[in-house]
Amino acid sequence: MKTRIVSATLIGILLLGSACKEEKTETITLYGGAPSGLIIRNKPDTSGDRVGIIPLGTAVQVLEQKEPAVTIQGKSGRWTRVKLDKVEGWVFGGFLLANPPSKTESADSNAPTVTGLESGDVACYVTLDYGNGKTEMKTAAFDICDQPIKGKKITFKMEKGQVLADSCQGDPECSETKTVDLITTVTVVK
Repeated sequence: MKTRIVSATLIGILLLGSACKEEKTETITLYGGAPSGLIIRNKPDTSGDRVGIIPLGTAVQVLEQKEPAVTIQGKSGRWTRVKLDKVEGWVFGGFLLANPPSKTESADSNAPTVTGLESGDVACYVTLDYGNGKTEMKTAAFDICDQPIKGKKITFKMEKGQVLADSCQGDPECSETKTVDLITTVTVVK
């Protein structure tokens, strides 16, 4: 009888202890470390669709990491599922930083300068100069061409958007469209 009472008491203490145990979920925050922005993809692979971009130095919440470690552009890391605002997806962890970059590495110092704006038949085309010999042309929403940003350093946000299909050959009456990555928002860097 004594054994049953002691056993019941021990079981009660164990159950009470586990019920009172505080479950801790630690939030891990890392920072975008790619100067031109870290691409968020819908699956852990470079062939995954782009669903967002993490600007340099922007904090993201880590949701999970996938084994094994891989090497991309000379950097080793694991595919990491992250959350940035309302966007969730996968990024290559080799370009995530444990701490925000120093001011000399900030997004502002790596921001490209707009050297050209051209309104085309299907979109606005923005020419960007990164100052290291690298220039590129990006497709943008039409309203971007109306902004006074030529000659200024900018940061920008890219999103999927619809433009006229190539088969339309500039015909504004054409109803065929295609989905492309567009600059949708720009911010002039002070």
